[in-house]
Amino acid sequence: MRTTSVLLLVVLLGGCATTPSIPDWTGDPARLVDNGYIVYTGSGQESDPNEAQLAAEGTAVQDLASECSFVPKGARVENHFRLKTKNGFEAYAQVAIDFQTCISAQQAVKPEDIQKLASVPFADELKRYQALIDAPPPVSPVANPGATTVVADDDGYFLARQYVFYQKQVVILAPPGAYAPGSAATQTYLNNVTPVMRPMQTYYAANPRLSSAGSTWSQVEPRVRRRYARAFRAPARRARVHRRPKRRPNKRRKRKNNN
Repeated sequence: MRTTSVLLLVVLLGGCATTPSIPDWTGDPARLVDNGYIVYTGSGQESDPNEAQLAAEGTAVQDLASECSFVPKGARVENHFRLKTKNGFEAYAQVAIDFQTCISAQQAVKPEDIQKLASVPFADELKRYQALIDAPPPVSPVANPGATTVVADDDGYFLARQYVFYQKQVVILAPPGAYAPGSAATQTYLNNVTPVMRPMQTYYAANPRLSSAGSTWSQVEPRVRRRYARAFRAPARRARVHRRPKRRPNKRRKRKNNN
């Protein structure tokens, strides 16, 4: 009789299982400045749970890489959450970097400096994410390929920034010695990047709001791709999903800055 009662209790408890509560941090903005850190929140929906997690984390990592020009050592994943839905899986992730490390990455131009600062594991993850979303990179930093780079507004700034990120990503993922000082590959890379970084940095310095409350690449990408279609080799084949539950703003506990 006792065994039967225990089994009945287990069945009843199993039947009362509810959907796990969604953490408050999943409602954070895509980009949040918090006590000297920049925190990026990404989300994604996929039929496969691992792909959903990659989509969420990849979105956040891509936004970080776009702003910092690549993902430097010191970046870290802070939170993960995944939820089973009627149509598959919904996932969320947060990635953070401190401002100074991001600035150091932005200022790195020489291949040897980039390779010294870069996080190769995050670069590898970004390649997997880019393959998942099938969104071709910009092949030009301007609307008309071959024209002089002029950054006149936010969309042009984000296009130039994303172009520089992809140029540096190639350097990071290249075989050892491929970008030796003085090599032809290094000179070609510098010829591509240097003329873009100067007007991009000038526009950034003239618009401090970009560092305090700027948008992320994932937020502006659809608009930039439409406006500068000729700057991309091909259109993105599918759009990313960025759904976040609506709730009151979360009061974040301040992050302790150890730097």
